[in-house]
Amino acid sequence: MPFFIFKVRADQTLEFLDEEEKYKPAREKVRTLRAAHQEEDGATYRMVHAKTIGQGETLLAPSNNDDRIIGDD
Repeated sequence: MPFFIFKVRADQTLEFLDEEEKYKPAREKVRTLRAAHQEEDGATYRMVHAKTIGQGETLLAPSNNDDRIIGDD
């Protein structure tokens, strides 16, 4: 499975940037992007290991699930 690199904007929209087959090259690309764009408008760069770009977007998308456990007060 490949590693997909995405730009995550402040409004939580995702933009696909690149794909790598190996972990280390993908990690280096993300680190380089983060270092080069630190002052950008709240955007971050994320890497995800997934079968397809669509699955990667799903994994990085904000979740609407309520993480509270009922009865755990």
